Amino acid sequence: MEDLNKFQIDNDGNYNERFIDNSIESPTGTKVYFRDIENHLLAHIKQADAVFGAVAWLTSYSILDALAEKDNVSIIVQKEDFLRPDVGSRTDFKSTLRTKYNNLTCVLTRYSFGNILSSVSVLGDPSIEPVRCVGNHNRDKTPAFPRMHNKFLIFAKVEASLEEYGIEKVTPYAVWTGSFNLTKNATMSLENALYITEPAIVEAYFKEYGQIAAMSEELDWRSDWVAPEWRIGT
Repeated sequence: MEDLNKFQIDNDGNYNERFIDNSIESPTGTKVYFRDIENHLLAHIKQADAVFGAVAWLTSYSILDALAEKDNVSIIVQKEDFLRPDVGSRTDFKSTLRTKYNNLTCVLTRYSFGNILSSVSVLGDPSIEPVRCVGNHNRDKTPAFPRMHNKFLIFAKVEASLEEYGIEKVTPYAVWTGSFNLTKNATMSLENALYITEPAIVEAYFKEYGQIAAMSEELDWRSDWVAPEWRIGT
């Protein structure tokens, strides 16, 4: 399988031109990536205390291994059959992926987020699994079907509370978004990604993540249709 990022068209020699990496950083710190995207993402993950987000698919072993180094990961993925442990597979992909998911942790509780997540099922268990799913399951493989198709991650700093039973302070500082799926196939595809540090944009994505997480379900989902585990309030 050919890596499209390395592809070059024929050149008859009349022009000294070739395809290049047009990645750039703006004066305000926004970065756009077109090549070597996964390695850029891995570097940003390494710098963060916590990583939150909503991505359609999370199957890259390299990215999952990097996330496993973090104490706090919360990512919502699109509801798919292969997420459920009771669905058989002819390969070891499903079991390996579930093992990678199980290596992730989130020691924060929902109370720590400061967005709508802090207001859901407040009398219940406040923990949140590192990977949850949301959306509708396209059982019949319909071409046009509503799904959770986001591709964004939020990088945050986490400060411990000085009080014995206090709540940690979560401060999101950057957003990663674009066409790049967190899959191996995406590394060989023509994709793009943006790294944004504008506070208002980061906060908007953090709030949107909170809403998507609030309507999420465990990976061992039961309903083909969206079926939130939590509700706003008690």
